[in-house]
Amino acid sequence: MLLRAVDVFDIYVEPFIHSGFRLPNQPYSYYYRSLFSLHNETLSIWTHLFGTIILIVQAFQQISQLSINLYSTIQCIYIIYNCIGACIMLLCSAQAHLFHSRTLADHLRSFYLDYFGINFYGFTSGIILYRFSHKQKFSMFTNETSYYLILSFLSLYSLSIACFCKTFYRRPYPYSHKFLQCSSVLILYLFQIWPILKNIFFTFILYDNNQELIKFEEKALFWHLIQIISFILSGLIFVGRVPERFCPGLFDLFGQSHHTFHLTIFLMSFSQANAVFEDMHSMSLNNIQYNLMKDILYTLIVLILELITVVIWFRISRPTIERRYKIDFKNE
Repeated sequence: MLLRAVDVFDIYVEPFIHSGFRLPNQPYSYYYRSLFSLHNETLSIWTHLFGTIILIVQAFQQISQLSINLYSTIQCIYIIYNCIGACIMLLCSAQAHLFHSRTLADHLRSFYLDYFGINFYGFTSGIILYRFSHKQKFSMFTNETSYYLILSFLSLYSLSIACFCKTFYRRPYPYSHKFLQCSSVLILYLFQIWPILKNIFFTFILYDNNQELIKFEEKALFWHLIQIISFILSGLIFVGRVPERFCPGLFDLFGQSHHTFHLTIFLMSFSQANAVFEDMHSMSLNNIQYNLMKDILYTLIVLILELITVVIWFRISRPTIERRYKIDFKNE
């Protein structure tokens, strides 16, 4: 049995989606079983589950192509590191779509974990890009610690803004909601991608005949370009709500913009992993600079801080949201 949008709380409803909602307040087993039934979240869940499997296979394939030496061991660790960050993002999103309509508490918990996954990946990808893809002449920071601290702050800031918007805004959301939510992610992304954008611009737009690219550098820039285009498309799709905006209710089960949004997010992470792998090949053993323990330490600190942020925002927002919908229920 599936419900209409008017039968559930508006916090569970995406704009222009009119049907296909699962029953609220059911046992968790009901939502696990819904993985194998058709509703308006089915494709949103499975696009990320399949995407996770593909990223894991991709990482194994990349590791199998490495030659056996000290540098390859470091490469292997960073490939796994990058894969873990991307898979956490996809799995956190999948669980949000699986459980968000069970109760108000589950909705907040699952989406705060979703926001955590997005911004934790924003941090881990920033580390990977800094290590292997930022060319020194295009880099904004000569001080590594400054880059790490700003990256950590922007990741935590973006997570906090997303939780703030979930707590204090209500559907139909005003433009300020989308502006805050999207701009914080955009700032985090631009901070880490800016040196690569400059590299692409000076390589392909202001072409220098004296600059010769080796095969791996050219392939890396191609994959970086794909991931940048995928990120831009994901933002436009997320904001635009096309095609359901023009035919409300027609794309509830298949073809809604959020399905396409998930595909572009997967393509971004897939392309980024390929780009970094090619960047690894273009760097000689003498040129590589890494501090694995520093990267792991910063990652663990950011992981702990972001999970604490999620817990704090959950404790702030749960009574606020539950009180709001309790009042609405009484008024009805």
